[in-house]
Amino acid sequence: MKKLTALATVAVTLALFAGCSNQIENPEMQQCAQQNYQCEASCEQRSTADSLVSNVCTNKCIEAYNQCKANAEQLGAMQ
Repeated sequence: MKKLTALATVAVTLALFAGCSNQIENPEMQQCAQQNYQCEASCEQRSTADSLVSNVCTNKCIEAYNQCKANAEQLGAMQ
């Protein structure tokens, strides 16, 4: 019975750590993700899905996100 309780405790602890590891630790990366979400949501509101305008808008969001991400990674490496 004690082994079962210990095993259950270890399993719960590992599950909690696994859940925490999925969070974005770098606040700059969090900001990039938020800006990308808002940009893509704006694209969806301004144009119909799968249109040329939508594709161009989404591509601009991706380019901005990639640049933001690169800057955030450089900033994170400096700290």
